Amino acid sequence: MGRSYRSDGSDRRWVEVEGAPTPERTKIPPAALRLLAGALDSGLCRWQTAGRAAGPGVDQVMAEAFLEELLEYGLVRVHERRNRRGDWEPYQWQITEAGRTFLLPPPSENPDVAGWLAVADPPDHPVLAAMREWLLLRGEQDAMATALVLAIGEDLRAGRTPRGRLLSVRVGGHTKAVRVQDHREALEAAFGGFALEEVVRLHGRAVLVYGDFRFRIGDTRVDGRWSRPWLALTQESIEHMEDLEVQAERVLTVENLVAFEEEVRAGLPKGSLAMFTSGFPGALERGFLERLCAAGIQRVDHWSDLDVGGLRIFRHLQSIVAVPVHPFRMDVATLDRMPTRPLTERDRIALTAWLQDPSAPLPELAQVLLERGVKAEQEGWFLEGGSSGQRG
Repeated sequence: MGRSYRSDGSDRRWVEVEGAPTPERTKIPPAALRLLAGALDSGLCRWQTAGRAAGPGVDQVMAEAFLEELLEYGLVRVHERRNRRGDWEPYQWQITEAGRTFLLPPPSENPDVAGWLAVADPPDHPVLAAMREWLLLRGEQDAMATALVLAIGEDLRAGRTPRGRLLSVRVGGHTKAVRVQDHREALEAAFGGFALEEVVRLHGRAVLVYGDFRFRIGDTRVDGRWSRPWLALTQESIEHMEDLEVQAERVLTVENLVAFEEEVRAGLPKGSLAMFTSGFPGALERGFLERLCAAGIQRVDHWSDLDVGGLRIFRHLQSIVAVPVHPFRMDVATLDRMPTRPLTERDRIALTAWLQDPSAPLPELAQVLLERGVKAEQEGWFLEGGSSGQRG
């Protein structure tokens, strides 16, 4: 056991301790536990704000000492970079899988399965019937998955929609104690093949869209231009949507929210509809795009950041949409009028690999990004010297 170092470019590295014995929970100060729990829903956490993240009564020096302790136990990993003197210094940190496991509440060794099975289910409920069979035959299923099944079943019996964060509170004591998604395989087996999202509401999601389309939900007709700069379509709204009429022939998909909103406010041309993808489009966005294409959309224009991430989103859209997908403001002429930032080493490696792939789209843009060593964000289009309105 000891610290291991993994290079992340010429001037960055990850520091991690693997194989450390799991500490007793009582040995970890409450403020350190708060730090660890606060990282559950985060990607990379900033080292310099650890004191604030740890809560009242903890300064930055104390918080850094907590992080060093958590590192030695293998509960976090630390991202370091060289400073101007050439010394390594921490600047980011991230919870490890060992840290996530450590935060899980100790599940009951004997969930009250017999008590749950003794209660009658509503008739003709396929999910509850499947859960009953799974519990009877569960064998060596882990106690946490079983506890979640029991809690979900109680909600279904009461006619409630199980919700992820509330299940975490009931089973683990707080909203970040249990990630229901981590138990997807066992839960979907218990549901008899129903997808997790069909049974449990994990969190609120919506497609943000604006433009020339109309639809009906029940007795209410809704125009896609009713709410500016966007109309939020939840999963339930899309599922109950009827009589979808699309006057537009084109959908403009936009990676970032600010760019999407400003483009709508600047005025969409007639026959257009705009949709926010939030980076890579998820299942909800993909499903609505499919409905739009089935209703008459003939082309998709996509606008992303001028970087390798934007290139990847563009290619992903080409792979999932049945109509032609064209770039919008994703060319060298647009790059010439935008504020830019320097590429990282990781950017250079990714762009080099992109150019070596003969099937990768937009090679001219990728080549210029690599040659100039720059990238640009969509929002720069709306800064002074940029443009507004629907000019490609």
